[in-house]
Amino acid sequence: MKNHLNRNSYRILEEENGISKKTACTLVNLVAEELIHSNELTKLLKQQNYSGILLIDGKYVPVKEAAGEERIRGFVPRSAKRRGKTKKGLVAIVCIDYLTHDIPIYDVFLSENSFDMRSIFKAMKEICYPLKILLCDETMGQIAEVAKEFFPDVIIQICCTHYSKTIERTFVCSSAKRTYRAIEKQLNSLEESFLISTHNHDREKAVRLTNQMADLEHEYGYLWQVQELFCDLLWQVSGEKELAEWEDNFNEMIGQMNLKKYPHAKKIKDRYLDYYEKRESITVSIRHPELDIPRTTNLIEGWNSTTMELRISSIRGFKKEQNARNYINAIILKYRFHKFTDCKKKFKNLNGKSPLEESLPMNIFGFNSETSDWILFCKNIKEQAPK
Repeated sequence: MKNHLNRNSYRILEEENGISKKTACTLVNLVAEELIHSNELTKLLKQQNYSGILLIDGKYVPVKEAAGEERIRGFVPRSAKRRGKTKKGLVAIVCIDYLTHDIPIYDVFLSENSFDMRSIFKAMKEICYPLKILLCDETMGQIAEVAKEFFPDVIIQICCTHYSKTIERTFVCSSAKRTYRAIEKQLNSLEESFLISTHNHDREKAVRLTNQMADLEHEYGYLWQVQELFCDLLWQVSGEKELAEWEDNFNEMIGQMNLKKYPHAKKIKDRYLDYYEKRESITVSIRHPELDIPRTTNLIEGWNSTTMELRISSIRGFKKEQNARNYINAIILKYRFHKFTDCKKKFKNLNGKSPLEESLPMNIFGFNSETSDWILFCKNIKEQAPK
């Protein structure tokens, strides 16, 4: 089990231990089933050092025989990515505490939706998690509002990276900008040769390139202006004063645009309305720099890609839903007990500690991070825990 969770594939286990891949898979599933649920472990350990800044995101896990497919889909569509012939699956909703990097609560659902998300925040309430700030991507923004049913004072921040990518995806003008710059580079390479009366070829080329640039600027110029302005907002602006100045510039720029016959007028109008509709959640970190609120969900995105994705993709999904649930739980438990080694900048202090250690559990039940085996510990504590 340990070797497999340390990214040794079933094929490697087969070669090293002289057992078939099927046998290795069966053994891993059996051990995973015997481990305590990570959420139950949190309740027993009673951590005391959580920051109250929570990052939340969902990760699709392919499962061939996912139960309950007849249920109504959630408000947010499940990932379109599929492997092989696997058409069904689950979504693991993971919550990471920002400063300790621990995962106090997670759950597995058929989709990301408000109904199921209530159980996440209910569990948070039960463990007395001090939720103050919630970070999520834009697709989960409305679902995250459910948190206010249990934590009325929670501040919600939309990930700036996701919001920026949403603008790129809806404007579809980045490739045109690259084309514009490439043409501009060709024009600059001519230097002043096209001004010489005998250089007719260079003159014709300069006219052609200039016309191409003018066409691109006519069609995409307004989109480029809006996208660049949002880039300044998301990554440069800090404080109420700078935000007010940015919004004045934004409103003035939109007001000066002649959108009546502009082919992409609807995209600009929709983005303008979307910003002011989501302003409170987009600008929290800007308006309150003293709270040191992260602007992105990079931490949990990195966890999904380096911990969950690498492990899940190597086995190409699951046949049974329960095996998938047990396996996800094992991945999270393994992560919570592992020691950090490569944390940088503000998280350097985490190196040499595990997420569980950093969260200062009130109860440790005799676990020693230097000598104890986390798998045996999780088996034993599950047997000893009250039913």
